[in-house]
Amino acid sequence: MLLKTYKFRLYPNENQKVLIEKHIGACRFIYNFFLEYSTKAYKNTKTSTNVYDWMKELTKLKKTKKYSWLNEINSQSLQDSLFNLDKAYQRFYKKQTGYPKFKKKNKVKWSFSVPQYIKLEYSTNNIKFGYLFIPKFKKDPIKVRIHRIMPVDYKIKTATITKTRTNKYYVSLVIEYQPQEKNISFVKVIPDGIGIDVGIKDTIVLSNGEKYNYPINSKKYDKKLKHLHKSLSRKYKSDQPRSKNFEKDRIKLAKTYEKINNIKENWIHQITKKLVAENQGSYFFLEDLNIRGMFKNHKLAKEIQFQSWYKFKEVLTYKSIWNGKQVISINRYEPSTKTCSKCGYINNNLTLDDRYWTCPNCNSYHDRDINAAINIKNFGINQLVAG
Repeated sequence: MLLKTYKFRLYPNENQKVLIEKHIGACRFIYNFFLEYSTKAYKNTKTSTNVYDWMKELTKLKKTKKYSWLNEINSQSLQDSLFNLDKAYQRFYKKQTGYPKFKKKNKVKWSFSVPQYIKLEYSTNNIKFGYLFIPKFKKDPIKVRIHRIMPVDYKIKTATITKTRTNKYYVSLVIEYQPQEKNISFVKVIPDGIGIDVGIKDTIVLSNGEKYNYPINSKKYDKKLKHLHKSLSRKYKSDQPRSKNFEKDRIKLAKTYEKINNIKENWIHQITKKLVAENQGSYFFLEDLNIRGMFKNHKLAKEIQFQSWYKFKEVLTYKSIWNGKQVISINRYEPSTKTCSKCGYINNNLTLDDRYWTCPNCNSYHDRDINAAINIKNFGINQLVAG
């Protein structure tokens, strides 16, 4: 059985919007309440609390008059917030991130999850629209725009309702299904595939010489974003409530960012689909880049962030699994850029400005990025053969 996520646009009515807002606010409140609760418990009595302690306290909380409004919210959604808090603590204990932070009301997007009792209904003859049934919305299901056909005999595991900064609503459905046998059988032959080098000048470079770039660059919207940020800052006064003009400018700014992200995501899905469909080998080889460390270069940080390399790798990975292929990460310390793909000579004098170079050992002329992609493929194959 495989897991797959489908994202659909929601069109809630006014009553449903109010109830969605209540769910989002309540889940944020519960997360923050028990983050403060656990922090004070440890600070005052050196007592460590866990998710099961929080659940017992949540049950008591809902019975009090002050917090009786929590009964309007799906109890499992509230519990899911506690599990999210527990995961944040687990990552902190493993030193993967810092201490959990309070969730702010004014952030990029707002969401809540429903782990059970989810149903999606739509007509197979006309799949333009359907209806989503979840707890607290069963008598009044939410209208859904269906743009993709779901697999046969699927089971919905979880649903996450999201509201964006542009006041749009989406649902992400994680489903479990049994794919066709050919989709999960990995080819056990001599390793073959394609090397992929990611960069700033060219977003994706393949070992066969092909190059792909975003249809937009980071500078295209810079002037517009700068103007919108400046206009928004003029309308913000910290000691006064936000005006209607502030909200109008905030929506304009959010829509611009949303458009940029939509263009990038659409391009990533198109390219990964093309790579998976056209690559005859069983493997994709990529470098295990230290992206967080690369952000320390302030001259390139903005461009690096724009490229969304992690998103590309993430999408390519799950699409490869669906089609019986694999994504292999090579060691980040392999000298893929400085190594001659013909003779193996390492050119330590190569700089970031050298887009083309000639090998001093065998006189081979190299395109910097294509050479790196070929080396990534070779390092990956050697890694597989070595086991």
